[in-house]
Amino acid sequence: MNNKLNSYMDHMWDGFYTGQVRLSRFPTLFEASAGSVYDITFTGTPAKNMLFRLTGGVGATIRIAYPGSESRGIYKDGVEISYNAWDDATAGYSPVLQ
Repeated sequence: MNNKLNSYMDHMWDGFYTGQVRLSRFPTLFEASAGSVYDITFTGTPAKNMLFRLTGGVGATIRIAYPGSESRGIYKDGVEISYNAWDDATAGYSPVLQ
């Protein structure tokens, strides 16, 4: 499944750019059934800090396309989730387990 997210419009203009008066929100809904995978893209630059809240369902794999190659971390309840281990047999990271 592929979701393209667009932020709410900020209605304050400073010349050519918006005033960034309020924090951007990217509301979306998806089905969090076992084994579901979602690719998320943004109409603009992805936020550096994001909060996802799962209020029902089992869980899902969320893949976000970032334009840069910076390192990113994922935290659950304040604890960092470790990266998947490198698999020499496939020359890539181990599969994502839900």
